[in-house]
Amino acid sequence: MKMMIEKDRKDLISEAQKFGGMGLRHQFLKVHKNGAKFTISKTYIDDGLLDPEIVYTLILIPEIKIATKTSVVLSYFARKKGPLVFYAYPENNLDKGFSIQIATIMDQVFREGFFVQHSSIIPSSLNYYFEIPSEWARGSKEMLMISIILDKHTNKLLEKNIEELCADFVLQLKNIENLFKALYTEAIDKFPDKDRSDIKKVNENLKTKIKEFYNEIVALTKQK
Repeated sequence: MKMMIEKDRKDLISEAQKFGGMGLRHQFLKVHKNGAKFTISKTYIDDGLLDPEIVYTLILIPEIKIATKTSVVLSYFARKKGPLVFYAYPENNLDKGFSIQIATIMDQVFREGFFVQHSSIIPSSLNYYFEIPSEWARGSKEMLMISIILDKHTNKLLEKNIEELCADFVLQLKNIENLFKALYTEAIDKFPDKDRSDIKKVNENLKTKIKEFYNEIVALTKQK
């Protein structure tokens, strides 16, 4: 079956919304021999998004499963572009559309800490949002999130163990001097030579830390 690209999917949903259609994304669908069962949250009716007196036609659009292997992703909030993926390891392990999913996740975060999300295209996303001081950012702080992406659903014990690893890893990152400079790699040409050297050095150190953290996560998930 040929998968629809993200832009075409958005265009189709946008066109359907002109006629009262809705994009109910990342929902789990149970399919049976005699039909399909799709549970719609009551909040769609309470919020006035759905009228219980109207008969709706549900259009199902298959989505590509982004996570096929374990990945560790560091994302950050860019001043003009919003949430972006800074670095993912292993490299080239995630679908290009993952940045969109990261934006969705980060937009729901209000305070530092650990949280878990599940969806049809990312079975398990275990995230730790945190902030670091910054001399270059508006508000003098950078907003970051470390995410562990798994291709399977987790249990409470695994989530607790990963949360502990994340908390320790975030503490390590916060102890890296001038960590914020690593986030400006793409704009390195705009800085003087001294800052360029710092940006490269901190960037390499940060990526090394992420790779080491990935190895810890893989070792943990392989345990029975």
